[in-house]
Amino acid sequence: MKRNGWLTRHGPFLLLIGFLFVLAFYVDLYLDAFTYILLNSRLFFQIFVGITVIAVLRNVVGIRGFGTFGPAIVALAFLQAGLLYGTILLANVLAIVIATRELVRRELIQKDHRIAILVILVGLSVVLLEILAEYFHYPSLDYSFLFPVLILAWTAERYVESVDRVGWGGPSRQLLWTFVAILTAYVVMSQVWLIDPIILNPLSWPFLVLLNWFLGTRVRFRLSERRRFRGTIRDSGTPPEDVLTMNVRNRDFISKYNDPGLLATLAKDRVKELLASHGVPTPTTHLVLAGLEDLSRLEGFLPTMDRFVLKPASGHGGEGILVVRGRRDGGFDTSQGPMGPAEIVAHARYVLTGAFGGGSSDRLLVEALITPDPALGKFVSEGLPDVRVIAFLGFPVMAMTRLPTRESKGRANIHAGAVACGIEIGTGRIVRATWHGRPVKTHPDTGWPLLDVLIPRWSEVLEMATQAQVCSGLGYAGVDLVFDAARGPMVLEVNRRPGLEIQNANGAGLLGRLRAIERMHSRDAVADPVRAAMDLDIARWKVSA
Repeated sequence: MKRNGWLTRHGPFLLLIGFLFVLAFYVDLYLDAFTYILLNSRLFFQIFVGITVIAVLRNVVGIRGFGTFGPAIVALAFLQAGLLYGTILLANVLAIVIATRELVRRELIQKDHRIAILVILVGLSVVLLEILAEYFHYPSLDYSFLFPVLILAWTAERYVESVDRVGWGGPSRQLLWTFVAILTAYVVMSQVWLIDPIILNPLSWPFLVLLNWFLGTRVRFRLSERRRFRGTIRDSGTPPEDVLTMNVRNRDFISKYNDPGLLATLAKDRVKELLASHGVPTPTTHLVLAGLEDLSRLEGFLPTMDRFVLKPASGHGGEGILVVRGRRDGGFDTSQGPMGPAEIVAHARYVLTGAFGGGSSDRLLVEALITPDPALGKFVSEGLPDVRVIAFLGFPVMAMTRLPTRESKGRANIHAGAVACGIEIGTGRIVRATWHGRPVKTHPDTGWPLLDVLIPRWSEVLEMATQAQVCSGLGYAGVDLVFDAARGPMVLEVNRRPGLEIQNANGAGLLGRLRAIERMHSRDAVADPVRAAMDLDIARWKVSA
């Protein structure tokens, strides 16, 4: 049975590799006849090598840039234009996109048309550079240069879009790493001593595929993750093999337990429908806007309500959320300052054009504003604290509460500056707190002590989180819950790809716990998964034989 399962899983890939080896042997046998064609196809082999370099930088080193393989295509422009001219072109495109976005910002142009305008202006700038090159007798560029330029425009657009959403810091670092990736790919792709042997040794072609297969299936820790989880491993004594890394999460849990077709359909509004059908408490939804034609419904709604929240259906990390706290001077007091009805409608229009993760369009939820329960609300000066529970196959595995700060602008987003507090699954007690990756004992704004605080109604929170995970159809999920002063705990969101920072918050690894649940789940049906997980936590996640 095991052999049949192995062949079923790996058979198609083995057939592909076998075909590549047969092709390579044939080309090698008649290499003299193919040499001229192969050398004239150098561009493709440079791309093969460049893309492999980018994959190594992302998957093995762990750099975060804009685009997966776009930098390799952009490196082609550097190969044609030279390092200096290529760098000037990159800076030119970035400057044009930033300036254009600022000039058209108030127009709130739909995303597709905005990108069309950017591409037109970037194309015109390349034409101008060609004119200047002709005037100053620099080498001219051919039309193969156009595609890398378009990739550059797309990269610059993503950068400016990210700056709009989260500020300059993170996107600028991401842009810097993108430039590093482009330069690295350029340097490697320009090495004749490396490219020519690959071109003229056909047997190296399948080995290049096998190299990517090996790195894509066997690398567990990215180099950047060894630094990221250094505190958890060194200070808390967590064995490295217990830490869940990005590659293992994606390969062993999301790909295995979360159906890809389901992932594409679980926007916030769809999840709320599923949870409501199973009686899971969620914030009240006043409106769901499916497109720009629904904006009139929002205009009619605004005079009737003082406190509400606008939320993109496809957003993440709190991006695009507008919190309306009440009326003020004929307008509204919001998380973005005083706004009139027209400005709120304009923000809704911006969301509906897909500005916060919906592609070329998105849906918008208008929800009731939650009043924080004092049990957690007292710890923060602004914003809404939440509780994140990692739920797996109906079991709660790890949890934390995220406390907003002034720096995070009231958002419960760790990367924006919120405090992360690890919660003991077995007791609901806060056992560790971190802020910007450093252990803390008090909230930075309010000074409230954080350690040993008990989360209220803990068993109910865990039951609600696991029920939400099961109802969503996901096998592995991060469930976000909030405490409303009137209604108590309710599910805010079900995350399809929950982050890994929860491990640093707890000072513990997630992988060992997930493996323990897998072993338990594969043996017998568990009558009470929440109780079983709480007992496992007290027993330090040791599953009896």
